[in-house]
Amino acid sequence: MRLSRRSMLKGGALAGAVAATPAVAAMAKPVPLVVFDSRIPESAAFAASQRSAGMIDLAHGIAEGVRAINLPQAVTGVTRWSDWTALRGVLEAQGLRLSEETRAAAPLSGRTHLFRWTMTLR
Repeated sequence: MRLSRRSMLKGGALAGAVAATPAVAAMAKPVPLVVFDSRIPESAAFAASQRSAGMIDLAHGIAEGVRAINLPQAVTGVTRWSDWTALRGVLEAQGLRLSEETRAAAPLSGRTHLFRWTMTLR
């Protein structure tokens, strides 16, 4: 899928709305690992707005993403519910626990199937 300027602008609107929330403002420090899906403009825009040591693009497949996750301190992402539930089990098995989960509805595209989540070691 080719990203157009219009779809990136739509995704940028979501990233701006997400960044304005107090929960994200509290997490201003860099997150070690970001999970996103480059086929979804809102998810790609979220990843582009993050300062991170690592990125996992689920467009290459969920199995590739799972293999790339190896004992992170924290993981954050904007993904579909199905991807999020698959990743959550893998991350919990590595000792991470849910610290934030919200539905990330994009105001311009009307998508409501995306979730913004963060898991950290406790």
